[in-house]
Amino acid sequence: MMKLQSFLKILLLTSSVAVGQVTLSTEEVRNIANKIDSLQTLDSLNNSIILDYKEKVKIDSAVVAELEYQIKKHEETIKLLGKKVVLVKPKWYESKLVWGILGSAPAYYIGYLIGKL
Repeated sequence: MMKLQSFLKILLLTSSVAVGQVTLSTEEVRNIANKIDSLQTLDSLNNSIILDYKEKVKIDSAVVAELEYQIKKHEETIKLLGKKVVLVKPKWYESKLVWGILGSAPAYYIGYLIGKL
């Protein structure tokens, strides 16, 4: 905003020197002053909006970092659960069918042997 004011001052001074003397009416001066005020207001609003967005960016980057950390932890958990499935999966000799046959076979043969006596 200061650049704009400086630019306007320089512009008014150079135009008065180059053309001669330029006199502005009171209404023109008021219009220029009103323009400068409105531009300063817009500049301050834009600066506040920019600051708000910078704060939002900081918050969003913190959220993104937290989510990336959670994703990493979940991926590690998935890998560990995959290893757990391999460890917990029953072996062939832990099958109910195998144990049923192994349990009933001696009973059958004991009964068979008693029947032969």
